[in-house]
Amino acid sequence: MSLYDQLGGEPGVSAVADDFYHRISTDALLGAWFVDANGADIRLHLRAYLAVALGGPEEYSGRSLRRAHHGLRITGEAWNRMLVLLAESFRSAGVDDRLNAEVVANIGTLRAVVVEVR
Repeated sequence: MSLYDQLGGEPGVSAVADDFYHRISTDALLGAWFVDANGADIRLHLRAYLAVALGGPEEYSGRSLRRAHHGLRITGEAWNRMLVLLAESFRSAGVDDRLNAEVVANIGTLRAVVVEVR
């Protein structure tokens, strides 16, 4: 069973995406990147991306991660903080620690695509 299914499908993934967006957009370190952002659009992209990343039936047709984050000067520190908040969002949705660690580690492999400031 995929994590997408374990989270309850689209409603569960949407809840994680919404929780995650709230965490990153209000975080002391990450919030500055979201001040002028369209929160509704970002939540839609997060939902779609997470659905695909978690094994759901959806297809992601948005910009690539590299293109979406190009020029934002995202730091390694910000990336690490994002992973912590993502894990917290999964934990709050009831994902067990083993599976949470697996998913966060998998997403963590995308660091080189997003981080511009080393």
